[in-house]
Amino acid sequence: MPYPPSQQSYRVPNSEEPGSSTYYADNVFEILQQSVKATPNKDFLGRRPYNREQNTFGAYEFITYQQAYERILNIGSGLWTLADYAGVSQNFYSVALYDTLGADSIEYIMNHASVQVLVCSLDKVAKILRMREKLPLLKAIISLDNFGPNTPAEGLPSPFNTSSVSVLQQWAKASDIALYDLAQVEAMGAKEPVHPRIAKPDDIFCLCYTSGTTGTPKAAMIMHSNMDYVQRAIPSGVPIVGDIVVLSYLPLAHIYQRFIEIYVMTQSGKLGYFSGNILNVVEDLQALKPTFFNSVPRLLNRIYDRLVAGTIHAPGFTGVLARRAVAVKLAKHMFWDRIIFNKVRAVLGGNVQFVLTGSAPIDKKVLEFLRICFCCIVSEGWGQTESCGLGILNHNDAFLGGRIGAPQHGVEIKLRDIPSMNYYATDKPCPRGEMMVRGGNVFGGYYKDEKKTSEAIVEGGWLATGDVAQFNTDGTISIIDRVKNIFKLSQGEYVAPENLENVFSNNPLIMQMFVHGDSLQSTLVSVIVPDPETFVPWARNIVGNSNASLEELCQASAVNQAMLKQITTDGKKAKLQGYEFPKAIKLEHRPFDVEDNQILTPTLKLKRNVASEYYRKDIDEMYAQINNKA
Repeated sequence: MPYPPSQQSYRVPNSEEPGSSTYYADNVFEILQQSVKATPNKDFLGRRPYNREQNTFGAYEFITYQQAYERILNIGSGLWTLADYAGVSQNFYSVALYDTLGADSIEYIMNHASVQVLVCSLDKVAKILRMREKLPLLKAIISLDNFGPNTPAEGLPSPFNTSSVSVLQQWAKASDIALYDLAQVEAMGAKEPVHPRIAKPDDIFCLCYTSGTTGTPKAAMIMHSNMDYVQRAIPSGVPIVGDIVVLSYLPLAHIYQRFIEIYVMTQSGKLGYFSGNILNVVEDLQALKPTFFNSVPRLLNRIYDRLVAGTIHAPGFTGVLARRAVAVKLAKHMFWDRIIFNKVRAVLGGNVQFVLTGSAPIDKKVLEFLRICFCCIVSEGWGQTESCGLGILNHNDAFLGGRIGAPQHGVEIKLRDIPSMNYYATDKPCPRGEMMVRGGNVFGGYYKDEKKTSEAIVEGGWLATGDVAQFNTDGTISIIDRVKNIFKLSQGEYVAPENLENVFSNNPLIMQMFVHGDSLQSTLVSVIVPDPETFVPWARNIVGNSNASLEELCQASAVNQAMLKQITTDGKKAKLQGYEFPKAIKLEHRPFDVEDNQILTPTLKLKRNVASEYYRKDIDEMYAQINNKA
């Protein structure tokens, strides 16, 4: 039964417990078989072939559900042949590796997960072979790129040729590694077919390694029963009319993209893979014309910045017209769609009906503007690896910023007191505390780590999320803090740096930000990576030098003071407390990244301990500067 507009979810009667609030309320292969049986000739998986001669990507080419199923059977059979070689006797499950992982992380994950067969693109083979001595369990590598070209125009990926592939094969043989391409594995399976081994609901579907922001990554066990929950829960929250068409461009090592792809398969939808370069995603969108676009705030914020620059912030008549159109559209008048906003909607291909954002908070003004421009529902949800990426979603007619929605079907939510942070389930008018989740979306625990599992899944099957939430009066939920990401200043005030970074990063001049504080200091300091596109012209105007480089501008004292003034103004508008304002900043021209300074995890989350050590000298200098003024 649908909820009334004023009430998004309901309390479960008589569910109160001391110290907590009331709470709100079989395998992937057979899911695939159902879709194949229902729609064998429908397009399923697509790609844009690359033409080396013309240096262009062509139109999407698809294989049907039946064709994909036959290939899956053959590849599965071929893997069993390799499995005999590798000594594997258990059900297969996948362990995805981020493309940006360094050698140390690859070594840890592959050894921890006991990986014996690795599937990767051809350009990664040499990297793995160089690590051979550190990967004693590895027995076989399968290249996704065929050693023989698919077509003369397509050929092997640059810079490879038949000679370099031959060198790799000889190197692999000398390293006691079997090296095949996917076509060879598929042919092996077609020659010696093996009957599928059907997984049980409590079998592992995949291992998803968490970001490791505070230590080594943990391997979350995503079960087949979790994917069964996906096929049951998502359709009720995604209002697509007609065929579901999705562009796959986010990392498959992240649970967000994994569950989206399972959802597409359960709905007999069409899945097109991006051409491999994130800078070409808009071109891929326009070629595929998806009906459902799942994204993350990092990308949507960039789209927003460019759209407002060309519309409501544009000079002259264009800006006047756009501002008028937005104001009228907010009043739900559709007249302006065909004049202005349908052109903006074409950026996503023109057919998008639903945009989903998750993995991090997104600003209310960004959500509202994108809803107007894309002429469709733009919804925010909540999930984490341990909840299979699912848990809470805004209803399609709910447009309240700062609220992540209500529990999805089959999910229960309650709050647990956090006395150290002064959050209680008895708070009035809105209960607050650590959000606890229970349902078919809760993962199977951490692989080879019973201690961490017992900390995450507590009595009664509740998942301790680490997020601090608030139950709003209409039954929606807001995320207001994190349990772990807090520290105390010397005067006793607690600070949640992640929340401050989200507030200040809404400034278009800022691309990345790290807020630091500790119990020996009474103030905060910050490292800011500016967005070159907006920052450079702004800063050049301050110093009066139209040729100054980004590095020179970041070192200019006048620019530093102007940026500090900017974030102080932003903090006042957000009604932050005085102790939440950074008193000194460092402008950094080098972005935080995964490989070089290693300040970010593969999911682009900030490693605070690494950032603190990396910028230790700068942090000490900023505090010395502040204390000298005092």
